[in-house]
Amino acid sequence: MSVCCVRNVCIGEGKPKICLPIVGKCQQDIIKQAQSFESFQYDLVELRIDFYENIQNDEDVVCLLKQLREILSCPILLTYRSLREGGNIQLSDLEYKHLVKVVCESQCIDIVDIELMSGNELVFELIDLAHQNDVKVILSNHDFDQTPSVLDMKERLEKMEILGGDILKIAVMPRTKKDVIQLLNVTMDMSERLKKPIVTMSMGELGVISRICGELTGSAITFASAGQASAPGQIAVTDMNLLLEAIHHD
Repeated sequence: MSVCCVRNVCIGEGKPKICLPIVGKCQQDIIKQAQSFESFQYDLVELRIDFYENIQNDEDVVCLLKQLREILSCPILLTYRSLREGGNIQLSDLEYKHLVKVVCESQCIDIVDIELMSGNELVFELIDLAHQNDVKVILSNHDFDQTPSVLDMKERLEKMEILGGDILKIAVMPRTKKDVIQLLNVTMDMSERLKKPIVTMSMGELGVISRICGELTGSAITFASAGQASAPGQIAVTDMNLLLEAIHHD
């Protein structure tokens, strides 16, 4: 597995990098959340733009990103999560492509999340838009209903690398303890097989262990909570730091 370095944060090296999500609805709430992170230890911040009430207003989006860039020195990951993958709004393909173009050309973000299931043609176009603006891409897939088969999870990660993702991410919902173990085994296997850093998680209370054992299995980023969680099972950032440090060995 290779390392993806963004603003001196090397994703895929050492402890899993801690990402704090921002899920505010209005500009004031989003800025307030970002400012509240000052007292925490973390590596990158994710703006869940699908929660933002003015997501389709280009000027407001760029203005928001510029303010975040002034506040945050860490890498900024921008994520639009569609309704079909657990998000807050559903954009058309044209609206999705326009959003990615606007945020990447703003030069205020470092990484953009692109959903694998958007279709190969659109994914290729979105990755090209990002890379033209020196923005890294997390190719992602989320299943809030189940844990796909081992073969399906491996094929999705392989497809993400083939399509050109810089970081490859899958998040699944376990129904049994066996589901969690299967996700961890897939993570370990694919982190050794693929060249790009991978990020995996088994969501909900049952899958919490998957959020802290990435250094063992090969998952390069873990999402923690500094207030409102963006997905089920996220651990508070202070607890996450203690847990990762406790199991880390130099």
